[in-house]
Amino acid sequence: MIEEGVRRPGRMEWPTAPAAGAANGRMALLRALEAYRRGVAEAPVVCKWGTGTGMAEAAGLPRFARNDEGFVVRQAHHERVKDHHERVKDHHERVKDHHERVKDHHERVKDHHEREGGGPLVFVASTGEVDRHGDTVAPEGWRLAGYRENPVVLWAHDYRQPAIGRADAVWSDGRALLARLEFAPTEFAGQVERLYRQGYQRGVSVGFRPLRFEERRDPVNGTFLGIRFLEQELLEISAVPVPANGDALLTEIPLAPVSSTGQAPTLSQMERGPVADEVVGLLRGLRG
Repeated sequence: MIEEGVRRPGRMEWPTAPAAGAANGRMALLRALEAYRRGVAEAPVVCKWGTGTGMAEAAGLPRFARNDEGFVVRQAHHERVKDHHERVKDHHERVKDHHERVKDHHERVKDHHEREGGGPLVFVASTGEVDRHGDTVAPEGWRLAGYRENPVVLWAHDYRQPAIGRADAVWSDGRALLARLEFAPTEFAGQVERLYRQGYQRGVSVGFRPLRFEERRDPVNGTFLGIRFLEQELLEISAVPVPANGDALLTEIPLAPVSSTGQAPTLSQMERGPVADEVVGLLRGLRG
């Protein structure tokens, strides 16, 4: 058994080890206890039975009570329990990580279904009606070749920011400019697309470079009313909360397949089917 030490100011003194067979082990135990007292080591594990010193191997020192079978069995059991707890902890961490990855996968699947499940988004991008600026844009005057090479969809005509989508089909039938839009797989573009799909936003707007135009004036008194754009190059289509053209809205009209040139069919090419009837009806309604 460990004998009580005699505490004196500034140090701790221990009596001489009682048994020659355990002298070396006892001194090692005393050194370990003294190191713990001075705060430079952890407390050694002490076993209070058997004929040895009673200090456990777990303290990082030699096992002295080699004839203490009970201590050895207990210590081995403690090590196995500790190892088991570590493995359980590691398993829980891996399960948590798996759940996080599954959750992320479900979110991506949900987003994919929201984006893909509603079909294409088809918009009337512009008509020939007088807009809120007092201007008109001739539907037959659109020049689309350049835009089809870079069919960007922007947010609110912000040319400094990356595109949020593209038009996989754009065409003018002489009465309106229509476009089928696809949104980019980015967080902000997905938010904008959901605004359209869930009915919170419907408008779009066109950005273009005027090629030919003239003034619109009151035929009676000559008052300036706005600009009549006769020919224009389409540069971009923007998602906007409030369009200048009140008819530039999401239509939800299904379209016939796009041709290999990336151009959607004109009304004359669609005259025989129900799709054409829907488009014609819409455009007639826009013109009143």
